[in-house]
Amino acid sequence: MTEALEAIIEENEQARAELLDALDALPADRRVEGWFGPEAWSAKDILAHIARWQAGWAHALGLVASGERPAIPEFEPNRDDPDAADNAFNAESVARSGDQSWEQVLAHLREARERHNEAIRGLDALEPDRYAEGRTPYRLAAVAGHDREHAEAILAWRGEQGV
Repeated sequence: MTEALEAIIEENEQARAELLDALDALPADRRVEGWFGPEAWSAKDILAHIARWQAGWAHALGLVASGERPAIPEFEPNRDDPDAADNAFNAESVARSGDQSWEQVLAHLREARERHNEAIRGLDALEPDRYAEGRTPYRLAAVAGHDREHAEAILAWRGEQGV
């Protein structure tokens, strides 16, 4: 595997550790308390959202590695209103996790990360310029920013709440 792909996986792993560290001290009852964004997502909802996107990115990377056009299952792009497409996918992600326990959502998150890492490794079959920074495969692989965005929000909320 190339150093570039190893670096992407390492950065993603560091960001995931930061996210999980932000959640570690959160009491069980606060994990399901709504607070994030206009939808008032809970920490559990945030993890369900991250897991579904990461599973989708893994699928898309698998398609790229096999020479196909990337696509995320059940995501319907909307060129006229990309935010509406993202919001619909996010809402469905959160709705699907409603009956799941914290442990189940964490298991889905772990499985999505493992599939994603494997899909990143699969890019090694391509010429390195295909997954160079700025290219679609790179953006689908280098997702540390997504975890960090949510870790920062969780830490800020914990600070406001004194948790």
